[in-house]
Amino acid sequence: MTNLFENIDRIRGVMGLIKEEDSPLQMNVDLRKTVEVLKYLKILNQSIENLLMDISNLSKSQIIDFGLLERGLKKVLLKKGDKRKNIEDYLTKILVSLKNRSESEPDETDAFDYEFEEPSIIPKKVYRKELFDLQVELLRMQEWLMETGKTVIIVFEGRDSAGKGSTIKKFTENLNPRYYNVVALGIPTPEDRENWWERYRKEIKPGMINLFDRSWYNRGLIEPVMGYGTPEEYEDFMENVADFEQELVKEGDYLFKLWFSIEKDTQKRRFDIRQKSPLKYWKYSPNDEKMQDLWDRFTEFKEKLFDKTSTLNHPWVIIDAQDKRVSGLNAIRYILKNVPYEPKNNEALDIEYPEALAVLRPQS
Repeated sequence: MTNLFENIDRIRGVMGLIKEEDSPLQMNVDLRKTVEVLKYLKILNQSIENLLMDISNLSKSQIIDFGLLERGLKKVLLKKGDKRKNIEDYLTKILVSLKNRSESEPDETDAFDYEFEEPSIIPKKVYRKELFDLQVELLRMQEWLMETGKTVIIVFEGRDSAGKGSTIKKFTENLNPRYYNVVALGIPTPEDRENWWERYRKEIKPGMINLFDRSWYNRGLIEPVMGYGTPEEYEDFMENVADFEQELVKEGDYLFKLWFSIEKDTQKRRFDIRQKSPLKYWKYSPNDEKMQDLWDRFTEFKEKLFDKTSTLNHPWVIIDAQDKRVSGLNAIRYILKNVPYEPKNNEALDIEYPEALAVLRPQS
């Protein structure tokens, strides 16, 4: 699917797809590629055209990140089931979200901002207000877990520099430190390798929010990509991970699997920033450079992971992490919406950036 988007200019020449004068979205060239891909896939219909036209019209009065919309579309096309309906639902959510977003002045510059801050579609004042409201909700969820004894397990996965650690910080910075648990395990010992499931199971603390900065999925992704594990270990993992996850929540607890998605050039830029940062240079390791070289191999195993381990009860939630403000808010909101704590401030939870989130839940 990614290749289809990247090669659309070549396909246009060969297939004679949409001529410029025939495009229903002449006023916005950013959406023309999307239209052509959907037509090539025989998905485009009048309803989808109308939704795209409405989004295009909104771009005349507000900033829309069309690259983000396109990346979101690629993820929606990965979902199983009725692709036309999936896309209609996706575009409808985006349209509603765009109409309801707050307006604000451009970001102000703080006098003591020594570290580079990436640009965002969310102005700083709006972001701070949304994050504050969500962190209040996280405290309510934490108190509910303390009262009920229920457990929340959140897996943070993705490529290096995708923002897993910074998002975990957004989750935890105002929580009661006695009732959350961040798990970031190092290189496994020979004993760990023999009992892979127990290595992670024993780290989960009941009645708390457990946040895994990388997880048991190292065996299904990092190890085969880097050549650390055996083919037998990989196959065993892929065959048994669904049963392991179901066992974790047999008492009615909650497990979420978040995948933070970035582009290759973004990873390279963030690696460069890390190396130059007086505060974050330690995050850069020799393996980081290898991950740029192994980008395509990583993609291959990532797609296998999505296909084989995204289950009805525990789907992968793909969060576009090109914009860290958006990805942080989306991650927190998704968890809060899917845990039945009370009371909830639905006004804070109903704000959405759906173009940056896709749930790969198989149809039942």
